Amino acid sequence: MLKRKKIGLPFLGSYKTWTGGVIYTINIISALKILPDAEKPELLIYHPADAPIQDIKEIDYPYIKFLSSENKAPFFVKAFDYIAIKFFSKSLLFEEIPEVCYPIWRKLPVGKKNIHWIPDFQEHYLPQMFSEKNILEKKQTNLSISKTKSIIVFSSADAKSDFEQFFPQYKSELKLLPFASTLPAFKHLDINALKEKYHLKKLYFFSPNQFWQHKNHIVILKAIAFLKPKNLNFQVVFSGSENDHRNKTYFEELKTFIKASEIESWVKFIGFIDRKEQLQLMNHAQAIIQPSLFEGWSTVVEDTKAMSQFILVSNLKVHREQLSQNALFFEPDDFTFLAALIEKNILQQPVREPIDYNQNIAQFARTFLKIVSYE
Repeated sequence: MLKRKKIGLPFLGSYKTWTGGVIYTINIISALKILPDAEKPELLIYHPADAPIQDIKEIDYPYIKFLSSENKAPFFVKAFDYIAIKFFSKSLLFEEIPEVCYPIWRKLPVGKKNIHWIPDFQEHYLPQMFSEKNILEKKQTNLSISKTKSIIVFSSADAKSDFEQFFPQYKSELKLLPFASTLPAFKHLDINALKEKYHLKKLYFFSPNQFWQHKNHIVILKAIAFLKPKNLNFQVVFSGSENDHRNKTYFEELKTFIKASEIESWVKFIGFIDRKEQLQLMNHAQAIIQPSLFEGWSTVVEDTKAMSQFILVSNLKVHREQLSQNALFFEPDDFTFLAALIEKNILQQPVREPIDYNQNIAQFARTFLKIVSYE
């Protein structure tokens, strides 16, 4: 009988706390599913009670087990279990442990070997969006990781370069793993019904980002206000959780700007919605707008590429790394140039060049397997 490698995947977030993290894990599983059967590893999914594991079950990956992470054991038991896993490959808290866990679950490293993932170094570039305590914790954690001989994975060459710059004395082995999006079936959804449900105009742009300050929604609102005198018939639709855990007033500040600028008729907030509905709305938008001030590797950009949609996107190194077609770039603080791009794409539907995205997914799966196999 074929002995499959056991890989642990912590699935600890939710769509409302960290959509990108949830989708990241789902994309790993979906990519592995396309591999030949003999190459498929066994997956152990560690999850709390509120994790959206039904979305993983819908992937129908054939070799998968779900293990609850709702463990109330005292600290000394968890500490002992860490030693038992590391030295004896046994666990008191879990019925099974994997050969390797990705990314490492810091509260309890369940893998015989554990791989780190550092999405980005936003705290170095936008310190005003973090507390001093949070910045110190992040920097100390990354410094500690850099001194170990472990594997560290980065989603972009841009992030990997940052690590080499900030921690030049590192001892770790650095790996690059740009992820790819595997989209669930969504095109069967009736777009007219969705537009009626969310009260959308015929022509709309879509910005599907959580309402975190670094996502830079304000530049879109300023572009709309700049276009207001032209009275163009369009809408910009925003979806996503409206809670920024780092800036509790952020969403209210956006609404205040909208009211003061009197641009309510051009803006539509639809909140946190079903992912399949979101994808169909993205697919039928005039274009996607991704205005972020910082990204590690944008899920919005990958989703857009996967459906060969057109995107107006902030001019970041990582976005340039991700995109080679179906895109127009703008400086993230230049609302007048963004306004010009919006107007241009209202007057003329952008041409969507087809992208053979399946090769991106296959490359993601194979690179992932090489990394967790220590090749």
